[in-house]
Amino acid sequence: MEQNRKESKLLKLTDGLLPPLDMFKANWDAAIDKVNSRVGIGVIVRNSEGAVMASLCSSMDLLPNPLLGEAIAARRVSSFCADLGLQHIILEGDSLLVVKAIQNKEDSWSDSGLVIRDIKILLSKFLSWSVLYVHREVNVIAHHLAKFALSCQEDCIMIEDCPPCIKQLL
Repeated sequence: MEQNRKESKLLKLTDGLLPPLDMFKANWDAAIDKVNSRVGIGVIVRNSEGAVMASLCSSMDLLPNPLLGEAIAARRVSSFCADLGLQHIILEGDSLLVVKAIQNKEDSWSDSGLVIRDIKILLSKFLSWSVLYVHREVNVIAHHLAKFALSCQEDCIMIEDCPPCIKQLL
């Protein structure tokens, strides 16, 4: 019985809240490989019914800077949603610093600040958008995709589907 409670709690934590009707929610995360100086980016996009609309795994060579990696992942989720033609989005990530920087009206000229500026420009093209901080437990699917992305040599984009490595989490 104890195990069932834990499983139910885990499922509830990873579900998060569904977006309102006609909106899409995109969770993003970054995984850093310090040894190989790479960042993996994971994105999962869901509709208001919770159905997977798209997923993305991408990796790139980058100095192992977690803040910069998370900022680049946030820029990638923003451009991915634009490429999908979405107009009303909610972005969720587990980097409080990046979320606060996007929400902040002031610009920073640091490496990550310049990436944040790009994100703000991308987001201004959506009809409506919000960027929210979520705990890692809620962002577990994007986290698994980001870790998987470190093993990918090229982008893996799936429409209305996702890689097998996260199917058991859905």
